[in-house]
Amino acid sequence: MPELTEYAKQVGAFFILVVVQSTAILLFKLCQEGGKYTFNPASSVALTEICKLMLASSLHWYGLSKSKKPFWEGVNTRVVLHYFGLSALYTFNNQLSFYALEVADPGSMSLGKSVAPYLCALLLRLTGQSLHSLQWVCVIVQCCAIAIVQYDACRGMGYLPLKAYYMIGLATLITAVTSVWNQLIIKGFEVPVNLQNSIMYAFGSVIAIGSYFHSATSKPLHHKSFFEGYTTLALLLVLFQAFHGLAVALVYKYADAIVKNFANSSVMAILIVISAYFFSLQTTLHSWLGIVIVLTTTYCYMNIAIGLQAEAAGKAPKTLPEKAHLLEDGTDGTETSNNGRETSRS
Repeated sequence: MPELTEYAKQVGAFFILVVVQSTAILLFKLCQEGGKYTFNPASSVALTEICKLMLASSLHWYGLSKSKKPFWEGVNTRVVLHYFGLSALYTFNNQLSFYALEVADPGSMSLGKSVAPYLCALLLRLTGQSLHSLQWVCVIVQCCAIAIVQYDACRGMGYLPLKAYYMIGLATLITAVTSVWNQLIIKGFEVPVNLQNSIMYAFGSVIAIGSYFHSATSKPLHHKSFFEGYTTLALLLVLFQAFHGLAVALVYKYADAIVKNFANSSVMAILIVISAYFFSLQTTLHSWLGIVIVLTTTYCYMNIAIGLQAEAAGKAPKTLPEKAHLLEDGTDGTETSNNGRETSRS
């Protein structure tokens, strides 16, 4: 069987993430009864992190059974500290998503997060990764389309309560920062990706469990027990949130943080339609035109812009900025060639 090209791996990881993330965000809304969750969101985040840890550790152990390499291959203090910080941000953002979806529909939540590619592009540029001009055009046009969809011209304001936009905005900012940070770690350290995930999810599990017990002591009267209120849909939410973490790692490995956040655009298209029919989301001609623009720019980015960027750089679509290795050893990029090509990796 012929080996997949780098571009095929990018597209495959992109579609896997779209399917998993669409299902997960939809389950967030379906798990509510009367606008409230039947379970404790903090316990759901903790169970998700534990499930991610089990999946990542199992995959890493399976890989070791074939390669016979050391279990803690390449792990050092820098890797551990990076993933401790990432785990704290991810755990906070996961809990924020629960509360944001109590005041916003799934489509608007995903739509708001579609602005993240622009933030990711700016952050990646600061780390030394160059983008083709068409990639910048796709990102900027998409952000404008998002504003069109969310702005109500008649009222002179957005469709959602101001509180919802604050929460979505904060979640989007955290998403962009963690996306770029995680990409730089995965591509900047010579550590197997499943081992990196295991370290991050181990920290995430500890932080999430600590957050649960903190909520139990701060609000004892309204507190639910750890496993209270879990239905089949709630358990499916935990499972798909765990799958989502692994799907994101695939995108970081074979593509980059911008592709990961462009996947949100495709998720948005699916969820806006579902929200319009099942969650009473009001849509207008502006909304649908904005959606068409977002999808068109996503298609342009995934099918044209990435190829042009790779051609202009004279290398494969999968790239590594020189500054990524600064995370690992503080050098000036001696582990990369003059044009920023990543050194040979397994």
